Amino acid sequence: MGRGSKKFYDDIDVKNLFNQWHRHIKIFTQNLNEDCALEVIKNCKINTFETSKFSKVLNLTNTQNCQEIFDRISIEKNLDNFLNILEERDNLHPRDIRRWFTIKEIYESVVKNNYHPLLFLELNDKYYIIDGRTRLYCCLFLNIPAKVRILLDKTLNENCRK
Repeated sequence: MGRGSKKFYDDIDVKNLFNQWHRHIKIFTQNLNEDCALEVIKNCKINTFETSKFSKVLNLTNTQNCQEIFDRISIEKNLDNFLNILEERDNLHPRDIRRWFTIKEIYESVVKNNYHPLLFLELNDKYYIIDGRTRLYCCLFLNIPAKVRILLDKTLNENCRK
């Protein structure tokens, strides 16, 4: 599985769906079939998410430290400072899954619009980010809409309940 391949990211997305810290997501995914969820993820249509709607994402900041970092990110105008803040965030919350990309490479892929879409879960009419916070932060910094795939709770319930 190559770094940056669709399969690489789809596998990360499904792992992240089933390893969320947020209790609503944990409860929701308890009796879902993981292989089925992967197929649903693979078939999600890519949409855009206006960065002005970021406040609708309930689990965007995981901790008080994340909130403070997000507050700094949201007002930062200098690219080097922005990238340093993202590095600081990554050091505070190391990734469970190795991505093989630096923060700068992620930023550049967003600038070139050559990045894997973020993954959101729409659960009870609320958005939860499953994967792609760094990409979303880059979109916020650049003031551009984010490419997202949105998993619908209804689709997962209808197709993937054990």
